[in-house]
Amino acid sequence: MSTLVMVEKNGVGCIAADTLTTYGPRKQQAHYVVSADKILRVDDAYIGVVGWSAHMDVLQSVFSNGFRLPAISAKRDLFEFSRKLHNKLKDDYFLRPNDGDAYETSQMALFVLNGNGMFGMFDDRSVEQYRRFAAIGSGSRYAFGAMHALYETEADAQAIARAGVLAGVEFDSGSAAPVTVEHLELKH
Repeated sequence: MSTLVMVEKNGVGCIAADTLTTYGPRKQQAHYVVSADKILRVDDAYIGVVGWSAHMDVLQSVFSNGFRLPAISAKRDLFEFSRKLHNKLKDDYFLRPNDGDAYETSQMALFVLNGNGMFGMFDDRSVEQYRRFAAIGSGSRYAFGAMHALYETEADAQAIARAGVLAGVEFDSGSAAPVTVEHLELKH
């Protein structure tokens, strides 16, 4: 599925991901596809996405057709955005929400990194703001261990994020190198 991480340390925010694309049991490593990135630059933010491979195409289309990512500075900002995005996905991209859940699912989990910090949005549109580090995807349990082991060392945010994704690449069958790493200065 993927390994996607974010790290915040010493005023720097970093987001990193593996680059494997899978379609059921079939996998395509980065050297077989033109764009294997799971991280999208939107204005002054980065969005990382895991789940269905169509999510990246949909998000690129959404943002290139006038849909705006607001300035996210709190969980509530991302939650309100998730409500608008969910309607857009249903109306224009034929999202098929699951029945039986408490709320219609957006079928998407993503991270947002901007100058205000690290945020996560999940299938049911629940949101979270993070400190230190976070991980999602099938390789996340390995990424958490690697990042936890390095966080209190001299390693910077980029090195910690890269180590997290590389742990996912090493031990998770749904993740593969190369690793994409992006960073920015945090405002606080």
